[in-house]
Amino acid sequence: MSDDLQDTIAKAEAVLKLRQERLKKISEKDAFFSKKFNENLQAFSEMMPHVVEAYQGYSPKNQNIFLDEVGDLNIDLEPNVPLYAANARASAAEKIDLILKTPNKTTLDITRSEGHPSKHVFYNNLIQDFAEQNTDGLTPLESMPDFAGSVFFFGVELGYQLEVLLEKREIKHLYLYEADPDLFYYSLFTIDWRPILERFNDDGKTIHIIIGLEPEELTQKYLLQLGENGYFMAGMTYLHIGYLSPKIQEALDYFKNHYASQILGWGFFDDSLMGVAHGLRSLPKSKLACVPDHEQPLQALPSWIRDVPVFILGNGPSLDNAIELIRDIQDRAILICCGTTINTLSRLGIQPDIHIDVERMVHTAQKFEFLDAKYLEDILALTVDVMHPDFFKYFKRTGMGLKPGEAITSLILAKAREAGDSKNYVQMNHGGPIVANLALSFVHLFGFRNVYFSGVDNGFKDSGVHHSKHSGYYGKDGTETGFQTFEKEKTVVRPGNFGGKIYTTGVMDGSRVQLEMLLKELNQRKDFISYNLSDGAKIEGSHPVQPEDVIMLDPVIDKSLLLDTLYDTFFVDPPVTMLEEQASTLIFKEGFDEVIQFLQQGWNDSIQTRADICHLFWHQYRTLFLLKATVNTHLYDMLVGSFTYSAFAIVKYVFSYEEELEAVKRSKGIFDIWCQFLQEMSHMVEDVSQFVDGGSDKMRLLYNG
Repeated sequence: MSDDLQDTIAKAEAVLKLRQERLKKISEKDAFFSKKFNENLQAFSEMMPHVVEAYQGYSPKNQNIFLDEVGDLNIDLEPNVPLYAANARASAAEKIDLILKTPNKTTLDITRSEGHPSKHVFYNNLIQDFAEQNTDGLTPLESMPDFAGSVFFFGVELGYQLEVLLEKREIKHLYLYEADPDLFYYSLFTIDWRPILERFNDDGKTIHIIIGLEPEELTQKYLLQLGENGYFMAGMTYLHIGYLSPKIQEALDYFKNHYASQILGWGFFDDSLMGVAHGLRSLPKSKLACVPDHEQPLQALPSWIRDVPVFILGNGPSLDNAIELIRDIQDRAILICCGTTINTLSRLGIQPDIHIDVERMVHTAQKFEFLDAKYLEDILALTVDVMHPDFFKYFKRTGMGLKPGEAITSLILAKAREAGDSKNYVQMNHGGPIVANLALSFVHLFGFRNVYFSGVDNGFKDSGVHHSKHSGYYGKDGTETGFQTFEKEKTVVRPGNFGGKIYTTGVMDGSRVQLEMLLKELNQRKDFISYNLSDGAKIEGSHPVQPEDVIMLDPVIDKSLLLDTLYDTFFVDPPVTMLEEQASTLIFKEGFDEVIQFLQQGWNDSIQTRADICHLFWHQYRTLFLLKATVNTHLYDMLVGSFTYSAFAIVKYVFSYEEELEAVKRSKGIFDIWCQFLQEMSHMVEDVSQFVDGGSDKMRLLYNG
């Protein structure tokens, strides 16, 4: 027998002996562990039964558990790599003491905006000024305070750190993520979960346990739960890393990289009123997207239409790389152009079949002034229900999807149901923040199966080259016209579609994230495939292909028949009730004023701590949130954005300084500014028509259309 073989056998015998010795010690405490396990299962079955269901008949893959020097459970994550190097509970206590002194936390900044006409921005600027000018005598808070509004655990491990933290700190909203189901399973043998669950069963406290999800799914789950608890806590959430593993690191990286781009975008009051004003003017001019009454909606179109290649054309720099391909295949594919791409295509002599816009401002429509009316007349124009009414006068046929989270959308749906209208009007989920997102949402609705992205760069390699060189963003000499620049824009780096790195803004990065989310859903259909021809940011779920490598042998298609079929199948007249009622009646002014009065109440002499403030805003937010379950969902949609900005500013202020009592006292000044805005809202809503965007001459003067 060789020495190597003998050595291997000896090591195996040593491992087996060690495991047997460990199991023997654990078996000596079998009664103790079994009792704790059963008690924890009972607690979860009473308060969080989904956890018990997840572990019914569960058998952990990692069975390398053992007792530490004082008899507590430990585990080897890898051979000879224990989760805790020594005493598990002592190690947990040391780690918690360290993070209490120097915690990690999320950071979000709401900055001033200059030259914006909205009342929301006016009052937000006052709030920012107040926060910046009232710092004298206050010391920046470096440690985790006795009360934390929100804590997110990355890695529950065996639960020891959680027990220690909850002994030392009070937490309102607790998010627990464990990537390894085995570790959470073993926590049922180690700590007492009942007092933890009961602690968060009090009014206004929440605990969320997320086990085994992939990073992007984790972030989405968190966002859903944050939506119920209130986004105003998002900027002051403490992050704790219980332990590091490849999966935990991946989840943490994804969370950090996508946090701001997914959390922000709360909307605001004036914007909501503008959406209502635009929608009421636009509804008589267009049709609404609707899922056809069909057993299988995705099969509503003939197969030959669903098989037609679809090109989603953005106005990014790399659109120029695909111009010859687009010219070559334009008779054999559907061309969907996004926003200002239409001016670029017109200049290049290419006519799209479908044009899509999402931005509600009047400059969205003004770009059509540069184009010949005959060029536009055969194009099917698609948008959402907040679009400026001028948009619709340039096209013979238009259609609108419903934009989720908008007051006009809630009003349309409520009034339709009230009148007994059971049509399945479509909300364009993942339809923002920019036009390519809405384009893919319509592709999803129509059931197209072969999609190509071109010029959908979601970023740039050079901040001076941010759109197609043929676009209206540049003059004849190739320099920026001044309509838009990214020279001073804050950017982050993302992987390129063909390698390298791409610089992207928060909005562009948010667009990429939403594209990826919808593609993940689309890719579950076995007959769907997409290709990314763009030399921009990589879009997960879409195959990178250079334009010159695209080979398309599809036949010439009857575009007129195809567009007629799309329009007849997926678009219907809007609810009659929305066309008949006045805006003041639709909005329910009396109920609106009641909510306004409610939001101004609650701050009195009893508000002295950070916990008092968090509870006040949580109570107000939950009252707003419950409106979503009523026919007055639109009141939530109108108010929640500006509420979130103001509550966020106060929470951030009081958690920024050590002197709690003084910071809370001063923050009443921010609340007073918010109340001034609330009082003005009551007058603003009396005449919604005044909020149709009047725009400026910036597009006409600076855009080289």
